[in-house]
Amino acid sequence: MGPVLPTEEAKRRLATTGLFVACGDVVSVNAVKWGHPPFAAVVDGHTLRERTTEITDLGPLATRRELWARNPPGQVTAELQKAVHDLVAGGGGLLVVDGEEDLAVLPLVLELPAGSTVIYGQPGAGVCFLAVDDAAKGRVRTILEGMEARPANHGHQGH
Repeated sequence: MGPVLPTEEAKRRLATTGLFVACGDVVSVNAVKWGHPPFAAVVDGHTLRERTTEITDLGPLATRRELWARNPPGQVTAELQKAVHDLVAGGGGLLVVDGEEDLAVLPLVLELPAGSTVIYGQPGAGVCFLAVDDAAKGRVRTILEGMEARPANHGHQGH
């Protein structure tokens, strides 16, 4: 949904990027290591389904605020949407997802103010920079409206 920049170019671009949120483990840890910690980061502790990230790598964000949400792969749950809202409205920090964080980009675009940026990794390609504006918000609403609604799973209600 935005330009994908190779790592070195992404590193330079972050130096001049205003308010931004990182979605994904590697991109979040790299932004902190490069000296450009994001306003907020959304991670799940995995990269390409392999456990790679220690949350301690994101200590500067976790000390500001640390939230948790469940979100199965391929879904955007109400729990994830509420956690993203709370993360942005509450001044940023770290959101750790139990499941998969990839689609958190969608509620992030809706919650962030116009003029901010969401970055996320494209494995093997680099870092995608998604500018948040009215057009991006409209595209995200269309995507979310087109997703299949599923009832919340509250466990088996056997009698």
